[in-house]
Amino acid sequence: MAATAHIDRTNPHSLFYLPDELLVQLVSHLAGDAQTLCSLARVSRFFQIEAEKHIYTKIELLSTNDLHAIIEAFTRRFDRVASVETLKILYRFHGGLGATADERAVFNACVGGMKALRSWEIESPYDNYKWDEGGDEWVLKDMEKFRAHLETASLKAAAGSLTGPGDVGLAKLQRLVIHTHGVSDDFWNLGEFHCLFRHPSLRYLHVSCLALPPDLPKLEPYARTTPLTDLVFDECELEPRSLGRILATPKKLKHLTLGENVYNINEGRGANPRLTRAPEAALAALSHVAHSLETLVHYDPAWRINMNYHKALPIPGGGMRDFHSLKTLRVDTCSFLHRSIALSHTQAPPNLHTLQIRNPRPRVTRFGPLAASTNDDFFEHLPPHDPYTYLASLKTLDFVQGATSEMPMAKTLHITEDEALRERHKTGYKLFKHGINLKVTLEATWRAALIPPFLHGEPLPELICVYDAQEIGFNR
Repeated sequence: MAATAHIDRTNPHSLFYLPDELLVQLVSHLAGDAQTLCSLARVSRFFQIEAEKHIYTKIELLSTNDLHAIIEAFTRRFDRVASVETLKILYRFHGGLGATADERAVFNACVGGMKALRSWEIESPYDNYKWDEGGDEWVLKDMEKFRAHLETASLKAAAGSLTGPGDVGLAKLQRLVIHTHGVSDDFWNLGEFHCLFRHPSLRYLHVSCLALPPDLPKLEPYARTTPLTDLVFDECELEPRSLGRILATPKKLKHLTLGENVYNINEGRGANPRLTRAPEAALAALSHVAHSLETLVHYDPAWRINMNYHKALPIPGGGMRDFHSLKTLRVDTCSFLHRSIALSHTQAPPNLHTLQIRNPRPRVTRFGPLAASTNDDFFEHLPPHDPYTYLASLKTLDFVQGATSEMPMAKTLHITEDEALRERHKTGYKLFKHGINLKVTLEATWRAALIPPFLHGEPLPELICVYDAQEIGFNR
């Protein structure tokens, strides 16, 4: 409750004698000091309003136990909702989660009033195989409410023209991360969530376990309309045609990760390398961002099935010769982007600077590692280097070997085995003569049971360079 004592603005010794603009600046310097701001908010109505602009700037909900206090604060003064710039909904799962549905619904309604919101993270508490314990309500109510808010803040096409959302909640959103699932499955269908790709201010979007439909004609009127620059598909089921519709919407997409479903494989959902099985259609989808793309990543499940992914995959046409801005390519060995593009200098991007070839780690179960255990081991033997020497612009070639910390291939004695080390350095010298620096990197996952998408609190894989020809040098 703000103090109601009389404030004398005529006293030159009083803080309130200063101009309001200077007082606002003084309060802004306290941003991040919640305790001081809360004390200041009790001084006067003026300081309450200014302090609360910073007190409620960031809301991080790690538990549904946090809901009561924030709902009460918003109910007492709804203007506080408009101060939120960062929102993280990261509820932990607990047995009484279903009983919090009403409180969650009240808070979810408030999200629609967050006009200053710029960064938003959503993570279902029912992830990690708990969707059968109430996950349907999360999908049908919580996620549907979030979708409705996003739809309100998205561009609309009518009578051949586009209209913006105006001054509404979420209209200024710039960063969005969504980790969720379906009603009774670990994958969620895009459905009416195509509003994600019609947002007028969104620049960074990361979605996981999303299943795209075969086509998305509803996005056709929105070609080259959004400011999206970074797009991450994480363990998603991608369809080339709908992917093309999505990639057509940004004006200048710069960074793209095509993470197909590699590790979330079960009895009803097998490995399906949709892009590598249809390389021409996949390239047609990518062609929409040829003018702007700078970084491209592809995680491919082809190694999980009986495909000869060591064999080159020639395709007709110019490949990626029109991708003049593409400087960095990170792809699995089995990816069509490796077999059809990187191994063919006539189809590779003309200004490619860094090429990372990745051997993904196998998923280890209680029965042992799955099929990827038959993959090559880059620490033991590197692939032939000759094809990469024809890439005239290439400066760095990095072979990335995925492994968990428990696997023998991640041990120091294996990585530094004498004969393998000599062959590695010999290859490094041959590439050095072509102006290419060779690196060999360990992508270390510290817990074998961890698979993508990596959720809040889970350690991310770490890239550890174990060989850098440029740093070691050569005696000539």
